[in-house]
Amino acid sequence: MRHAALLAVLALSTAPAIARVPSRASLDDRKPFLLAVLNRDGHAMPFASFDGRRWKAPWPDNRQVEMPISIDNVDKDWWGIGKRPERMALWFEGAKVADVAVTALAMVKALCSTRLGLKTDYKSPQLAPPRTKAPYPKDGLLVAGDVPVERIEIVEPASAEWNRVLILITDKFNKGENVAANAFTDWKHPFDERRRKAVPITMEAIYRAPNPKAGWTTYFVEAVRQYPARREDQGCGVATVGSGWVHVGPKDKAEFEFGARVTYCDRKGVGVMLPLGLIRSGDRNYWVAQFSGFEYEIYRVIDPDTDRARVLASFHAGSCPE
Repeated sequence: MRHAALLAVLALSTAPAIARVPSRASLDDRKPFLLAVLNRDGHAMPFASFDGRRWKAPWPDNRQVEMPISIDNVDKDWWGIGKRPERMALWFEGAKVADVAVTALAMVKALCSTRLGLKTDYKSPQLAPPRTKAPYPKDGLLVAGDVPVERIEIVEPASAEWNRVLILITDKFNKGENVAANAFTDWKHPFDERRRKAVPITMEAIYRAPNPKAGWTTYFVEAVRQYPARREDQGCGVATVGSGWVHVGPKDKAEFEFGARVTYCDRKGVGVMLPLGLIRSGDRNYWVAQFSGFEYEIYRVIDPDTDRARVLASFHAGSCPE
């Protein structure tokens, strides 16, 4: 099969790894709070909490449990903040748009998996699609606790800022693509380095938020270089997908954590980010986001520091076999 060679070394050609380390950053000015993703059908999935000292994700990735008799029968430790929240604030695009009541437990589907989650009284103004839609539409971030959630901005396509970031990442994209292409042992990229560079890089998304360092801005970038399909590609040509963090400071100083993956046009094994919000505290800005693809859906809290991005809480909500 045409994907076999690529899948054999997928782990060697991934987009940039994000460091998984215990959180040492403190939110000393914050009381405990809980974060949950709100699906358009009113079901919610808790995925991260802050207990006053550190971030955590106390929910197992593969929860094979029976539904408790009622929400009152859930152990208090399951909530991550020591108690059940009666209501949660719904944040969307940097604004608090509603207060949502937690009414019951529910088995919530994410891709091919089912997790123990929450039922709320939320009614979306938009029609909720069937649960088979993946990734399922999200209507915002639920917060139990007095924590404001700011917007992670979307950079306007074809703007001066958009083009500036494209110029900044081009060399890193090319180098990352070379590393990914050369990692294969029994498959050779159909285009040599010179021909690869002649194919334009297409920016697909750029997200932006202030960096705690004075004069710096942090971006998360997703880009692709799509090659024309050859006869043996069955209409789906080779593609290189690049993603990662770009920090831009005074006098165009820049720091990168950017990598690339060689795949095909169907993007198997490649995920994209859906930013859910920015939480500030002290000298840190925490990105809250969904990462999803055909095979997985993950929610994370990330501290994208200029030396390396650190995952402070991560919850694998669902997956499907390849």
